[in-house]
Amino acid sequence: MTLVQMQYFQAVCKYENFTRAAEALHISQPAMSAAMKDIERECKVSLFKRDKNSLKITDEGQILLEEANLVLGQYGHLEHVVKDLSLSRNYIRVGLSTLSGNQVYPRILQVYKRNYPDVQISSVEESTTRQFEMLDQGALDLIITIKQYEDPKEQEEFDRLYGHWPMLRSCQYLCVGKDSPLACESFVTLEQIAGEPMVMLKENFSQSRGIRGQFRDRGLKCNVIHYTNQMYTVERFVEQNIAVGFLPREVAEGNPKIVGIPYEGTKEKVIELFWRKDRFLFSAPRNFIRTAKKVFPAADL
Repeated sequence: MTLVQMQYFQAVCKYENFTRAAEALHISQPAMSAAMKDIERECKVSLFKRDKNSLKITDEGQILLEEANLVLGQYGHLEHVVKDLSLSRNYIRVGLSTLSGNQVYPRILQVYKRNYPDVQISSVEESTTRQFEMLDQGALDLIITIKQYEDPKEQEEFDRLYGHWPMLRSCQYLCVGKDSPLACESFVTLEQIAGEPMVMLKENFSQSRGIRGQFRDRGLKCNVIHYTNQMYTVERFVEQNIAVGFLPREVAEGNPKIVGIPYEGTKEKVIELFWRKDRFLFSAPRNFIRTAKKVFPAADL
């Protein structure tokens, strides 16, 4: 059975009609009928139930269709690989989380561009969930985010599908302006925070959902006066002592106008680089992984 015959068979199963399938593939109806007879002759079974007004696939035909779909899917991927090879695949698509990715991505990018100036790199900021969806769909080559696991079995399955490299330990601090009454505190409780006007990232950020969940579990309400998509905006509100906000420890420590304070519920998390194990990595993303490992050696964790 040839690839062309598989494509014809797939089309007939889709349209349940020889004529429409032939039209879709731009061949004659007799040629399509002959191809189906050849396949049935080779398989020595009937693949379709035929009557005047309908054409239905048999159980044996369904089995063959499932196998043909797998083969054609692999062939389509092979064609994509060949096309990429012919174009030298001299680009990378990177996804990153707003909070965690921006702490490591610029440092990797600086070294990578110095060593591989001809490689085109595009990046996009998305939620962790969306990043993994795009990675699975082949829309991204690599992603930078924090992944937490519900149980060991989930992590085992995850490790089977994804390669990953831990780069930096980080945590969120409550950030306040230098003139805030809380600035002298070395630790704050949720009750202390609840009474403060707050600037917070929008609900599509896992950080915001987690913080709101902590307050909700304690029967407390967040006094949010402004929602934003930008970490930059959180910093500006905090600097002006308009509101308190939650930012990565490294951001707080790097801004002399704000004070970062550990708070009840603060947890260290690991920012990692992720890729699919079952997908061929061209030299450009492979070199990006090597660069990330040099910039952020695992021994530093």
